[in-house]
Amino acid sequence: MQHLITELKERRIWRVLVAYPSLVFVALQVVEFFVNNYNLDARLLTATIVAAVVLLPAAFIWNWRHGEVGAQAFSKGEAGVYVMSAVLAVAAVGWYWSTAPASNRSLAQDFEPVRSVAVMPFENAGEDADVQYLCDGIAESLINWLATIPDVKVVSKGASFRLRDDTGDTEKLADALGVDSVIRGKLELIGDQVVVSASLVDTRDNSQLWGERLVQPSEDVIFLERSIVAAIKDGLRLKVSDSQPAHSASGGTENPAAYEHYLRGHYLIQSTNIESVIGGLDELRKAIKVDPQFALPYADIADSLSQMLYYGLLHGDELLGEARNAAYTAIALAPELAEAHTALAMIRQHFEFDWSAVDEAYEAAIALSPQSPAPYHRYSIFLVLTLRIDEAREMASRAIAVDALDSSSLHAVGLTNMFSSDFSAAASAFGDWNRFHPNSRWSYIKHALALSLDGQCDTALAQANTVETLLDGAPSPLMDSWLAWGFKVCGNDDKYAASIARIRAAQRENPEDLNPGFLYMYALEGDSDKLIDMIEAVVRSREPITPFVQIFVLDYLGWGVSGTMAANPRYMAILEKLSFPAHDDLGAYGQIH
Repeated sequence: MQHLITELKERRIWRVLVAYPSLVFVALQVVEFFVNNYNLDARLLTATIVAAVVLLPAAFIWNWRHGEVGAQAFSKGEAGVYVMSAVLAVAAVGWYWSTAPASNRSLAQDFEPVRSVAVMPFENAGEDADVQYLCDGIAESLINWLATIPDVKVVSKGASFRLRDDTGDTEKLADALGVDSVIRGKLELIGDQVVVSASLVDTRDNSQLWGERLVQPSEDVIFLERSIVAAIKDGLRLKVSDSQPAHSASGGTENPAAYEHYLRGHYLIQSTNIESVIGGLDELRKAIKVDPQFALPYADIADSLSQMLYYGLLHGDELLGEARNAAYTAIALAPELAEAHTALAMIRQHFEFDWSAVDEAYEAAIALSPQSPAPYHRYSIFLVLTLRIDEAREMASRAIAVDALDSSSLHAVGLTNMFSSDFSAAASAFGDWNRFHPNSRWSYIKHALALSLDGQCDTALAQANTVETLLDGAPSPLMDSWLAWGFKVCGNDDKYAASIARIRAAQRENPEDLNPGFLYMYALEGDSDKLIDMIEAVVRSREPITPFVQIFVLDYLGWGVSGTMAANPRYMAILEKLSFPAHDDLGAYGQIH
């Protein structure tokens, strides 16, 4: 060993460690000059580095053979080593060139920074159902983070996730989503390691702005996301100042375990299966137990519980109290969290009936997250119910501008147009909802009603027949009431009578139930006394459907009570007690009282 060390010193092998990097640096400067000034492929820089690494052993051999003590003549063996090194270098560069994404952009080319981006759901490379929550969760977290950056338009989750199967088609994504950049990735769980390959592609020239392969232990996904965020900042050339809110992809926790529980819970509560939702709520509660200062799970609990209570899928004052406390806690912990304000608006709207506070909460959510369709379409429905129809149509239009294919936004456009007596526009919006989201039974029902109100009775009947078949001829009382509504408008007496008979049968089975379908039945039948009796019971019991009771004042929707409710002192006394906000002049929409 001592002899080897002496040989290395005598032959001054250290010179390779100094001279070779210097030569490589000079070579890179030359290559960069030509790339910049002659619009050559930027991959040449990396190719130069690859060749330099492969040729490094040949440099050491040269120095050993021809150093101060060496100076031997070239041998055939030595020449063979150099030739072999050159072949290996060419092969390595060729492999890199064939696998690296082509780049048509020179480093000096001054493209405008990208200003719109779609984050696609990450591909589940291992097709492992246990990590699907990570594939969707990481992408959604990035969407939420990007939405906080000024001057960058980020496509909503709903819009990008609908194109899940087209993630690899850059041109199609650019055309469908109207963006100039796309973030996509693959995720795989290997042992206890999460491996993510992510890239940012500029759709204007299909060049890759960055691409990275990241590996983290499965329990440290929070740090994986932060690495991606850092890369996005560089790739999009974002200037995020220290004065801007410190929104991270992890949403305000430093605890990896809390974040994993949150991701699992957030994924599960979006299911239509009530057992999955309940499981998701449990995961969110675990996240809070691990980190009580983590705002996102509070917001999710508030939103999920308020909707489950509103739709009657869960019941109980204890759950309502949990939802209310979760909303207020989320806002206290993270006042900039739009989801918390949206959840609070739902609670105030359907359980507290504080109308001005509802307005405040929705307006706060919109101001904080103007690129999310949810606050717009939810607010538009509230505005319709309080008969501020002009504002409702504006909010629905803004929702559809954010995500033209979002089911809830299309529903909001349809409903606001229907309640403003623009039945043709309502039929068009509900038709789009039905076409793009054919799994929604309500899309058929509301499309059929709008068609009926627009006088397209044959088409309406076809839609109604379709949904009755899908429901096996047994729609819920609420669905049946909307079907009956369309049948009544079109004079389809037999089908109207059949729907009303089913609703009455359901009421006889549960006479104490304050089902909104019974309200619509009384309105259609022209039984104002029973309608008002039930409205009084709804208000007295503080039912979540209380905000709906004012709509029966409208007299252009084909109800049997049309033209009578505004003159009914009992009904008007109820509305006065509820102190709804001042509504529009309804004469513009056909009001005739």
